Amino acid sequence: MKVSEIMTKNPVCCWPSSSTLSAALLMQETDTGIVPVIQDPFTPRLVGVVTDRDLCLYVVAAGRDPSSSWVDGCMRPDPVCCTEQDDIFFALDLMKTNQIRRLPVVNEKHEIVGMLSLGDLVRKAGIEANLVVRALQTICQPAHATEQKIERIITAA
Repeated sequence: MKVSEIMTKNPVCCWPSSSTLSAALLMQETDTGIVPVIQDPFTPRLVGVVTDRDLCLYVVAAGRDPSSSWVDGCMRPDPVCCTEQDDIFFALDLMKTNQIRRLPVVNEKHEIVGMLSLGDLVRKAGIEANLVVRALQTICQPAHATEQKIERIITAA
C-alpha cells in the first residue's frame, strides 16, 4: 500500500514568518500537534515543521509573547519526510528510526502534499498491532540528544 492512499491530503501550513500564535491556532482549529512550514504562502516547498511541543518549549516555557514570536525561531528545519509513492512499511520504518509519530509527505519538488501519522497507519492501513507496538516502543525511547538540542535553542534565544 502506498502512502498516498492513507495520508491526510492538503494539510494546513504556516511559513517561517508566521507568528507562533497563528501556528498554535492552526493546531487548535485542525486538532493536530504538527504544522508543516512552507517557504511562503505562494511556494509550498517544505522547509520545516513546528510541533505543539516546540511551541510549548520555545514560547510558553521561555515566557515569550506568542504574537511577536516567529515560527522560524522554533521550527525544526529539514524534517524527515516520505513521498506519496513510498510504501507504508517504509514510512513506518522512517518513524521508528527517527522516533517520530508524524511524517510530512512531499512530491518530487519537495512540496508538501500531505501528512502521515502513526494513527493513519493503524486506522486506514490496518497495520498489525504487534508492528505498531514495536514501533511505539522504539519511538518512545528517551531521545536525550533531541532534548539537549531543544534546551540549546531555548538558551540561545
